[in-house]
Amino acid sequence: MVTNTVILDENNLNAPRYKHVGLTGYLKRNWRRNPNELKRIVYNCDVSPYLGQLPPELRAIAPGGDIAGVTQQFREIIEDFALENIQELRDANQDKIWPMNKIEQLFGTKCVMFSRGVNVYGVNPWAGLLGFVCKLSFPEINAHYALKLYYDNVYVRTSYCHGPWAEVATALAANHAEPKDNVQMYMASLKYEPYLLSKWAGDTEDGVSQRQNKNRIFVTRDDEDESRNRRGGRRIDWGETSRSKYGEMPYPARKLYRQIMNVDKNAVQKSLGQFKNSLERKDAKNAIKLAKQVALSNFDGRVVNFIHNMKQY
Repeated sequence: MVTNTVILDENNLNAPRYKHVGLTGYLKRNWRRNPNELKRIVYNCDVSPYLGQLPPELRAIAPGGDIAGVTQQFREIIEDFALENIQELRDANQDKIWPMNKIEQLFGTKCVMFSRGVNVYGVNPWAGLLGFVCKLSFPEINAHYALKLYYDNVYVRTSYCHGPWAEVATALAANHAEPKDNVQMYMASLKYEPYLLSKWAGDTEDGVSQRQNKNRIFVTRDDEDESRNRRGGRRIDWGETSRSKYGEMPYPARKLYRQIMNVDKNAVQKSLGQFKNSLERKDAKNAIKLAKQVALSNFDGRVVNFIHNMKQY
């Protein structure tokens, strides 16, 4: 992990580069609310800014089974397309179908991209605060993806919860932690014109409620957690999304919390005996504190009494 706290200029090629593990696996397990930490890693470290892997439908038709080589070529094509056309995509005043000839040649199947322009209300219907979505389609194999690109209006105030540096890391971590609650995110880039590629889940709000999960690891702020940002009950946009108080705790503490909420005396006693050092005991106290807060807010006297009768910890 890089220890230098300075965000280097991404164009400063003479700056020292620190070794770092691959970002995809790292970000799945090490989510941070401050996206500047991710910038420090990318700018300071010897690490690839390209994340994720080729979608399964494209892996299945990769020529010669060369997944790594085809993935690299696919990334380069998407990257070149974004660099060449980003201004037109951002400023479009009408819908447009883009033939993706290089991708067709790569996979040997038809590929097109559909982008939206502003409507009669002056807005792009597939756009959000800092980004907009295009639909990348392979009609002959019935494979469709949402390609999210970004505007160049990322302000400091909004960049902590919106924009590529916040959303890419959150999409990876949320998919890893709760795959049933998130539309699958496949690939992303944090270089040049950043993008995020995920499964296409439809452009029409379906009103399907999210899965009932009492112990959510990731939560979206109420004013963003609307049907427009979900399909089939799954999250399709990762802006204003962060770990819940439950999700911030390490796994042993989350396990203890669930045992307390289930009023499982034997399991709680066994778990408490496994918290040995001061840091682990602090985690246990946090789990107990959270359980009490939730029980009180839910008027759950059974859990409140159970906590009260637990041995002092």
